[in-house]
Amino acid sequence: MKTYVVAVGVVITVLAGFCGWASHVPRQLEGFARASAETAANRVVNAIPDEIHDRKLDNEVSTVRQEITDLQIQMNLSQRQVDQLRTDVDHLQERVERRKRLLIEAYPILKTATDHQQKTVTFANQEYSLSDFQKEVDELLSVQNHETRQVEIKRAALVRLQNSVEQSEISVSEMKRAVDQTEQEVAVLRYRREHADVESQTLDLISSSTAKRETVGAVMNDGITRLKGNVNQLEARNETRRGRMSLDQRPSSNAVSRQWDRLESLKMIHDEALPDADRQSAETLERPQD
Repeated sequence: MKTYVVAVGVVITVLAGFCGWASHVPRQLEGFARASAETAANRVVNAIPDEIHDRKLDNEVSTVRQEITDLQIQMNLSQRQVDQLRTDVDHLQERVERRKRLLIEAYPILKTATDHQQKTVTFANQEYSLSDFQKEVDELLSVQNHETRQVEIKRAALVRLQNSVEQSEISVSEMKRAVDQTEQEVAVLRYRREHADVESQTLDLISSSTAKRETVGAVMNDGITRLKGNVNQLEARNETRRGRMSLDQRPSSNAVSRQWDRLESLKMIHDEALPDADRQSAETLERPQD
């Protein structure tokens, strides 16, 4: 019996654990699905061009401005209702005041007629029997009570409506100010983005120019080095060729010596024919080196 009870308890525990695990798995799957959907949505949003985002923002601002315009129209209608209600209250209050003056006048007349058991009375330039006058007074009192109550109700409604209109004006003003600030911030941010984009393109151009300059410099250095090598090689070759020239290609030293001897002999003959003074100042020839 104990073994059976223990087995039943184990089965119940296992079933309870399985049920808990089974209920936990869908929640995990739902969380993974939500996270995957959010990640995919973020990727899609980030892939949308900036121009589309700008148009979306402009449309949202335009929508809010249209809502503000609708609210202002509604406030104008509410203000008209306030003005109309104020006019109704003023007119109703005037009637109450006029009736109040009549009732004030009626009090001594009715009191005197009642005390003296008069059959007729004169009220508002009209003659009434006592019973008719009492009915007239009762009707005036009834209307006075009703309209006094109406004045109180409408005046309270006027106060509430005025407060609502004032709060609406404040809210609309705050909304308009917030939209104006948003538009200004959007304009500033777009200008900064445009400036940053131009600066980025300029920096890219500078980087590209620097890389190209290094490449061109390397190519030019190779060409200059090759040109220098060619020049040095040609000059060295010419120097070698000049050193290997044959003796018959150079001016003969014997011919030079003979030329000098010839000039010297002629000079001696020439100088002998000169006077003594001129002979001393005559030019002396120098023998060339072999």
